[in-house]
Amino acid sequence: MDETNDNASSLPVLTIDSHVHFWKYDKKRYAWIDKSMKTLQQDYLPEHMMLTLRRNEVSGVVAVQADSSEYETQFLVELAKTHPIIKGVVGWVDLLNSNLNDRLRYFSQYPIIKGFRHIVQSEPDDFLRRKEFQAGVRQLQGFGYTYDILIYHHQLPAAIDLVQEFPEMKLALDHCAKPDIKNKKIDDWKKGI
Repeated sequence: MDETNDNASSLPVLTIDSHVHFWKYDKKRYAWIDKSMKTLQQDYLPEHMMLTLRRNEVSGVVAVQADSSEYETQFLVELAKTHPIIKGVVGWVDLLNSNLNDRLRYFSQYPIIKGFRHIVQSEPDDFLRRKEFQAGVRQLQGFGYTYDILIYHHQLPAAIDLVQEFPEMKLALDHCAKPDIKNKKIDDWKKGI
């Protein structure tokens, strides 16, 4: 008889969707949702996906910002207060702002916030290499926050440099750096990944 105690096998299995967007659709706030994205031009709130989550045995989600505003971060925090399915929030804060430390101290009152991101895909290719931006990311690290890297495939070299600059920090690469699958040009993306 084996008398070893395997506690790991008795733990419940949790499945977390690590990247979900919620919004109350507003044409101006979510201007990135263009005419080609008709399906997205409506409200997406936790109650709209509860049946799908249950059917697929998903235990929780991480709500990720879709608008670059502190209002968006606050909106996601408020959603989490009334929807326990939200296990974490990745919000937005201006990482280039001179009062970033004050803003992070303010947001630290909400333990549901796990990290932040900046939509770098719309920035110049070298944006992640900028010292002032990296100083902002460094402040996130000081508060124990993660940083989500949202880029296009051609920005991978700068992302690699950022990762090397922060070897101890928890970083997430959103959307696999958006490879150019549509045009079947993924060789450079493969090398970068």
